[in-house]
Amino acid sequence: MQTKKKMTETSLLLSAYKHQQNGQWTDAISLYKDVLKTQPHNLQALFGIAEIAQKLNQNDTALSLFSQIISFDPNYLKAYQCRGHLLRMLGKPEGAIADFSAAIALDGAAADIFNSRGIAHCQMLNFDEAIADFSWALSLNKNFADAFYNRALAYRKADNFARAIDDYTSTIDLKPNHFQAYNNRGIAYREAGQIDKACADFLKSSEINPGFHDGYWNASLCLLMGGDYEKGWKLYENRWSSAGFTSQRRNFSAPLWLGKDSLAGKTILLHSEQGLGDSLQFCRYVPLVENLGCHIILEVEKPLMNIMRSLSNSIEIIEKNTALPHFDYHCPLMSLPLAFKTKLKTIPDETPYLRVNKDRVAWWRTKLGPKKRPRIGLVWRGNPNHPNDQKRSIQLRDIIHKLPDDLDWISLHKDIFDDEEKLINASKKISHFGEIIGDFAETGALCEALDAILCVDTSIAHLGGALGLPVHVLLPYVPDFRWLSGRADSPWYPSLRLYRQGPERSWAEPMQNVTLPI
Repeated sequence: MQTKKKMTETSLLLSAYKHQQNGQWTDAISLYKDVLKTQPHNLQALFGIAEIAQKLNQNDTALSLFSQIISFDPNYLKAYQCRGHLLRMLGKPEGAIADFSAAIALDGAAADIFNSRGIAHCQMLNFDEAIADFSWALSLNKNFADAFYNRALAYRKADNFARAIDDYTSTIDLKPNHFQAYNNRGIAYREAGQIDKACADFLKSSEINPGFHDGYWNASLCLLMGGDYEKGWKLYENRWSSAGFTSQRRNFSAPLWLGKDSLAGKTILLHSEQGLGDSLQFCRYVPLVENLGCHIILEVEKPLMNIMRSLSNSIEIIEKNTALPHFDYHCPLMSLPLAFKTKLKTIPDETPYLRVNKDRVAWWRTKLGPKKRPRIGLVWRGNPNHPNDQKRSIQLRDIIHKLPDDLDWISLHKDIFDDEEKLINASKKISHFGEIIGDFAETGALCEALDAILCVDTSIAHLGGALGLPVHVLLPYVPDFRWLSGRADSPWYPSLRLYRQGPERSWAEPMQNVTLPI
């Protein structure tokens, strides 16, 4: 009798597993539950239901079942692995690390578990621990392509680009069609300053997978940085299909204009994208579009509206995310260089193309008081939400005591952090006006009341350049594409001077090279 019963349960489990493998999850769960009616602690049945729950995104149920299995059998290796994977996917890497560690204690020869724990360590930014885990996985399996790929990512995040490149190369050797490895090796090459190799890898990644637009977009940034605008602006259109691009694609019924159709007598919507600095840089094309005999609706963020009115008296300025009037065509501002077939020699570089109210400039000069020393506007950091802000910004505490005393320093930040305010109040070197600065029209008026601006790569650099003011811009070792490579000047802004970090990525050298009016 016992044997017959056991055979029945074995048959049920086998049938349930087959249904599970075929994706017939409802039937599988029903059969697993039949087993649990007579064997409530049957680990195979519980595990099967847990796996299906995870597939159905019933994560709480899956976690509960995996935990139940472990409570019944603390040596159930797969339960630790599955719960660890689920915790990692749910953004709980600390719990995942604990589960993978328990699994390793049960089987220290499983390379995939070390690899999984390494990924969880990466989530916690524990890159040294992650690299150690991936290295151990590779000691157990020297052909483990995923471990090479993941270790490369950890090395890149730790700014060890040479090691990252080596590991991505090993990944490609094992998996020649690994398009993500080509793309990520391209990123590592770019961070190491090897732009040509980066561009080749980016193009290869999208050649392998034509639907992978990140590769084409990344390649465009390299081409634009190198001054190849003819190819670069064309490939730059792939940004809209790239998973890494954050600006929302606008799905208008009106067609996209890229320079081919006549705009005579038509209305076109020119709309902002990406950051405020991008709009300040590329709004220079608005008068060129207007010269084509059309009416322009310019949609920008509220802080830009007043300064944009100085472009032309006849354009219509609309605040972003408000109701739009009828228009016949539309074009994002950063597609205008493509529409006008812009090359290095044809950049519309006449400045100023933006202007501020002279009465507000006079007001700021009065506000600043009698001039005793040259006045320098200072911007030490950008938007902390910018993906590259850590590399482009400077900590105020690192430079405030090095600012020359024979200059008057004026903060051009509207908002500052509490620790920055304490530093400014304690040093008395910097004047900060906070909310008085207002929008970009008001900030521009303050900028015109100064002798020069010293800033990192933020919107203020573009504002100063658009106003034709002397601006000294501090750039990271791998700057944004718009600053090109190896130049101390900018073809976009004749009044700008660029100071670049060296390979050591220190701000000391560019800061020392800045020549300010004294």
